[in-house]
Amino acid sequence: MPVTHFTIQQISKTDTQQASEVTQKDAEFSTEQYAHSIISEFKRIQGSRAGRQYGTFGPEHPGFKALLMQWREGQIPFARFAQQVTRQLGLQLDAHEELFQGYLCFLAETLERGDRLFIFHLRQTAALTLNQSLELLETDYIEFSETGFGVSIDLQSFADQADKCLTLSFGRGDRGIKPVVCEWLSYIDTVDKRAETEHFLALVDTYCNDLPEEESQPLREKVIDYCMDQDKAGEAVVFNELSETVDPGLERYVRKHQETPKDELIPDRKQLRNYLRFTGKNNDLSISFASTSLGKEVEFDPQQEVLRIRNLPKTLLQQLKKLHHED
Repeated sequence: MPVTHFTIQQISKTDTQQASEVTQKDAEFSTEQYAHSIISEFKRIQGSRAGRQYGTFGPEHPGFKALLMQWREGQIPFARFAQQVTRQLGLQLDAHEELFQGYLCFLAETLERGDRLFIFHLRQTAALTLNQSLELLETDYIEFSETGFGVSIDLQSFADQADKCLTLSFGRGDRGIKPVVCEWLSYIDTVDKRAETEHFLALVDTYCNDLPEEESQPLREKVIDYCMDQDKAGEAVVFNELSETVDPGLERYVRKHQETPKDELIPDRKQLRNYLRFTGKNNDLSISFASTSLGKEVEFDPQQEVLRIRNLPKTLLQQLKKLHHED
């Protein structure tokens, strides 16, 4: 996982009536000391965010894409690319009158399957530290748990003009900055994770229904576990790899019955979770049970919208009986 380029630019907009301020770094950082640990942290953060979006560059605002192409073609150095796209983000913040503060961290890496570019919004947090004289001093440090938006660009897919080369994710409190970032990149969605995952799971269900009962449920669980692991790693579910890991027949079945031929799936984490378990809650009630329980220990009457539960958990049963005896 060699990191080939690493730089950070500062950007600040603290007043809607004032223009954004950009503090530029002309030279790149050394990739030896911190780059690998930072990019690993970024990948962990990106993988942990269930709401990742996948798409490509649209035609409406071509500035970012044009600068990316200039860097990739060797027309401008990496640091110049980072400076200019940071200034572009500042202009977008001014146009939207959106407040923003922090640092844009740019990292490029070379992989066997192609190069990638990462851009993440870093924030600093105030803290206290002790010096050698045991005096308390104020300091600032980078808080990765407060990382804002993240951008990952598959540079090989970008060069191939693929319809899925951009991955976006957003941190807590990023709702206001989301349209600004999307416009800055000229990002457009090209993957409907929810619909594609629903279709895939429907195929898994149909395939498993033709298997003996003792084989079908373990296979469903293996499929979900594999898909969840890929999603947490920020990777797609590649069907031929799924075949090698889980079941060769499943891959053939999925390919035969796909609505649109595809080699991989970007899974929707919520759909995966709901496939094996039904969950729901309101202010007074929280329920979760395995999907295999439906029609057995759990029965649902859609006309009355009533759920009947047998074989209650032991601890819940004890609490209810105790309350009954007290009454």
